[in-house]
Amino acid sequence: MIIVLVGPPGSGKGTQAKVLCGRLGVPHLSTGDMLRAAKKAGTLKQEYVDIMTKGGLLPDEAVIGLIDDRIKEDDCKAGFMLDGFPRTVPQAEGLASMLKEAGRSLDKVLQLDVPRDMLEERLVNRRTDKSTGQIYHLIYNPPPQDAELVHRDDDKPEAVGRRLDAYASMTAALLPYYEERGLLARIEGVGTPQEVTGRIAAALEIES
Repeated sequence: MIIVLVGPPGSGKGTQAKVLCGRLGVPHLSTGDMLRAAKKAGTLKQEYVDIMTKGGLLPDEAVIGLIDDRIKEDDCKAGFMLDGFPRTVPQAEGLASMLKEAGRSLDKVLQLDVPRDMLEERLVNRRTDKSTGQIYHLIYNPPPQDAELVHRDDDKPEAVGRRLDAYASMTAALLPYYEERGLLARIEGVGTPQEVTGRIAAALEIES
């Protein structure tokens, strides 16, 4: 099964990806992780390294090429879950072409829907323990009293607003594109992680 997982910051995408990939027995392909690994390994073209260093976005063909190489590995034979790509219609078209050349096709696009005010609450109240890296939530998963907490810059209110705006504008055309092709499943992302997993399992027609 080949799946694309889509969701705004704070939607619980990382939690669901870990559970689902374990259940389906397929690898979780995060394009961000793949790019950082390629950069560290020295296999990424210098021009792309320079773009990443400056905080810019890589051209679509660079990311698609990376995915194309990755899905040829043995652990992707039974399928994979893409996280962080595609983000635009041109990227979705590039992915479709790449899969078609490999004799494969996308099975489902899962979109985690969470109201914006809840996303803001989840992100703004998130804290990281400086020594352990453990992530806590001041309301739902409070840290121990002795934790040395860090409030990441991108979890501060002004940054959270920008991140959510960027996500909304970026996926505005992508979701209708997949909906028109009968691939999109909108999943209510409010509830316990187990409840959300159950909804995804129903959409994929697998055991919850």
